[in-house]
Amino acid sequence: MNVKLRVLSAGALFFLGQVAFAQTTKKDTTTTPTEIEEVVMVGFGQKKTIQEMTGSVSTMTAKAIADVPVASVDKMLQGRVAGVQTGSASGQPGGMTNVRVRGISSINGVSSPIYIVDGVRISSGDLSRQTTTANALAGLNPDDIENVTVLKDAVSTAVYGADAGAGVIVITTKSGKRGKPRFNFGFNSGFNDRAVKPHASFSTPDWQTYLVQAYSNRDNKAYTAEQIANGAVGGNAAGVFQSTNNTDWQKATQKFGYQQNIDFNVSGGNEKFTYYSSINYYNQESVVRGSYFNRLAFTNKIGYQATDKLKINTDFQFSYGKISTLSDAGAFSNPILTQYFNRPTDAVTNPDGSWNYGSGGRLSNGNFNSAALQDMNYVRGGNFRAFANLNAEYKILNNLTYRFVFSPEYINLEEDTYWNPIHGDGAGYGGYQQTSVNRYFNFNVQNILDYSYRLDRHNFGASLIQEAYKRDNKYLTATGITVGTPTLQTLTNFVVPFGYAGDRVLTSRYGYAVTAHYDYDKLILIDGSYRRDILSQFTPGKKAGNFWSVGVGLDLARFETIKNIDAISMLKFRASYGKLGNQVTANPYATYSYTTNYNDFAAATMNRVFNPNLSWETVNPLNVGFDFGFFKNRLTVTAEYYNKKTKDLIYNIPLSGAQGVNNPDDPRNAYYVDNIGTLVNKGFEFAVNGDIFKGDRDQLNWSVGANLSTLKNEVTELYGSDVNTSTTTVRVGEGVRTFYLRKWAGVDANNGDPLWYINGVDGETTNNYNLAKQAVQGSFLSNVFGGANTTLSYKGFSLDLQFTYGFGGKIYDNWANYLYSDGQYSVNYPGYGDVMGDYWTPTNTTASNPRPVIGGNKLSNSASTRFLYDSDYIRLSNARFGYTFSSDFLKGSGFGSLQVYVMANNAYTYRFDKNLKFDPETNISGYTDLSLPVLKSFLFGVNLSF
Repeated sequence: MNVKLRVLSAGALFFLGQVAFAQTTKKDTTTTPTEIEEVVMVGFGQKKTIQEMTGSVSTMTAKAIADVPVASVDKMLQGRVAGVQTGSASGQPGGMTNVRVRGISSINGVSSPIYIVDGVRISSGDLSRQTTTANALAGLNPDDIENVTVLKDAVSTAVYGADAGAGVIVITTKSGKRGKPRFNFGFNSGFNDRAVKPHASFSTPDWQTYLVQAYSNRDNKAYTAEQIANGAVGGNAAGVFQSTNNTDWQKATQKFGYQQNIDFNVSGGNEKFTYYSSINYYNQESVVRGSYFNRLAFTNKIGYQATDKLKINTDFQFSYGKISTLSDAGAFSNPILTQYFNRPTDAVTNPDGSWNYGSGGRLSNGNFNSAALQDMNYVRGGNFRAFANLNAEYKILNNLTYRFVFSPEYINLEEDTYWNPIHGDGAGYGGYQQTSVNRYFNFNVQNILDYSYRLDRHNFGASLIQEAYKRDNKYLTATGITVGTPTLQTLTNFVVPFGYAGDRVLTSRYGYAVTAHYDYDKLILIDGSYRRDILSQFTPGKKAGNFWSVGVGLDLARFETIKNIDAISMLKFRASYGKLGNQVTANPYATYSYTTNYNDFAAATMNRVFNPNLSWETVNPLNVGFDFGFFKNRLTVTAEYYNKKTKDLIYNIPLSGAQGVNNPDDPRNAYYVDNIGTLVNKGFEFAVNGDIFKGDRDQLNWSVGANLSTLKNEVTELYGSDVNTSTTTVRVGEGVRTFYLRKWAGVDANNGDPLWYINGVDGETTNNYNLAKQAVQGSFLSNVFGGANTTLSYKGFSLDLQFTYGFGGKIYDNWANYLYSDGQYSVNYPGYGDVMGDYWTPTNTTASNPRPVIGGNKLSNSASTRFLYDSDYIRLSNARFGYTFSSDFLKGSGFGSLQVYVMANNAYTYRFDKNLKFDPETNISGYTDLSLPVLKSFLFGVNLSF
């Protein structure tokens, strides 16, 4: 038997279309097949062959993610991995991306998967307190990644126990291999633009035309622009009509962004040592001035075969990242808000070229000049990350191995917010400076005993695992106001103390696990695991959780009758079921906080409400899969059904202030945390991969692949009544991210009034908003999503295309009540300029928008499906065209390989809803928040090895 070590993941074969079962040329019917088994990395760095797997996973290889111009690995998953949805409401460089594996497994709990690097858990998510979506994963250099594996079912994830309910993403980094030193250099550079064209802003002439109509409709008079300029409707509007400015605030605050990535690594080794070292510099600028991310990262991995029995591996990763971000949402310093809220009649600069601060430090409508603030203010974070993985493996017997892992992770995030004393939010304070230090020290300890035994065709394996994980977070911040000059920007120079805060959060968990595997000649397979975890947050008696899994498989292709059929190389059934835990941040304890100053005495306030019965959220995933391989796996197909049931959902139940715990300074006190219900995520996943043409460099090579996933998310039990807000609902029979809105019925063609359906669905309409009922109007999440890819190469030229798509989701414009206000706010906040030509007039009765009226038109801009959009889309997420020089051309140069390429990321996005002006992957969040735009990139690159 020949064994080929390839660091993949369980079941990854079905997504790769690579040969895993080769057969020697037959000279007679007695020829014995030669198996080339793919070895995969699963939980805690353990290896298994593809043929041994009963679980459900998906894998991205290094080739699939090579040179993708993004800051962090979480941004690479969309469309490349079946069952995974990703999206980001903000395009902040270095920012966080929401990742959901097989739906949303919690309401208030953690819905994001955990990340494992080389067998060890690392920090993920947004660790910052001041900056917007600073991403812990951005400290990991994507160029160091060998592959990414998504573990999705019980048998694949249960070994991680309490944290596995939302999925597990296993990242395997590159290592050195025996042989002479090999040097690799990669470089790409280019520019960024908006991935999606936004709503148009008003120009001065269009805005004035719109206001004339709105004032005329209010007063039932036919005003002219000249009359309004002369004060017919008041001085506020007169100033608008007297102005000769026509400012494009989008142009004033935005530009093309520059992007660059440089990576260099060296690897090699001998019989005793292997090594891999890399250094990386990455820089990405947003299209909005003042927003960027850059990172310098270094990695060093060494493997040492100390004796025949002892092997030691070390991995050290260091990175320093700097992020600069901007306000979002309703802040007047937000440059995205500016392009719709600021008047085009206000100038950006004065005639002498200086910034226009307006009269009394405010523009004509009370807003700020955010173009000036982009130069004068900042919110920045500097993030240092150090990660070590120390691994010692000792072979006690030929089939018994002990492994010890110690892995600390240190993260230090320094954040600074500066507001100048001249203009903007800082003017009222005489200048404002907040400085904070946010330190994380985490460590992971593992003791693992692996045993394997073979008796004839019977294969046995078992592991005993002990793991402990601790997280220590310490935060300190101080704020000062009033500074002598804008050039002084350190905290010491702000002479009035304005506040300070500090806290420390310690959490820990430890667990014990056992896994077992049996197979008969890889024909019949059985897997099982059990883990017990103890979590520090819960009360005594509730701290422990028990988690388990069982998986079975049957590979019909190993029957002798099928082995002799050349067209069939794989025919496998697998199924699994188990119980997992879901990460929780809830705290059941009731305490007193001594943070209130009462006449210089420490006063106690109630902090939270005690719930001794609060327990784990648990997930029971069922998975059934079929895997097919044809023509020595040049064509592979997989089909899976999954059903994930989450029990004991944790939810914050609102409490009345009369109960004495409603402290406005700490919203946690207004809730009682309890287990309140059950939800289910279920659906199907399909993947197809094929090598249509296969040859050497100078021949035609063509491969294609596609994956499709479905999702139905549904609350099946809820202990109590429905939980409704002005836009969402949580109720039995609907998903946990469900919109609950009045349904827009359009515009009354007779008079331009807004209309809504009375019952919230269809039928009779009304122009009285309060008579219309709210109803379920769809889900945030796409219910059909996936991706497709193709690779075509010939004589050194190659073309790679990656597509993503999603259907069935919704996005709500959270600021449309101001920006499609139909006159209510239009004189102060112009709003979306693309309303021009599409609002009701006596000669335009089929318009989409109601008759504009200063002061508003019968609550037409209140929450309804008028501002709810379909997020259906198809995106060319990555396109790459390259040329690899032949070895004959490079002969004598000392170069092993040389490739040049051009690449486009998020190159084109087709939105089926023509009214959607936001990035369609925002649907993971559900709402827009005037955040930084998602980017598309155009780059030129070179890869060189020697």
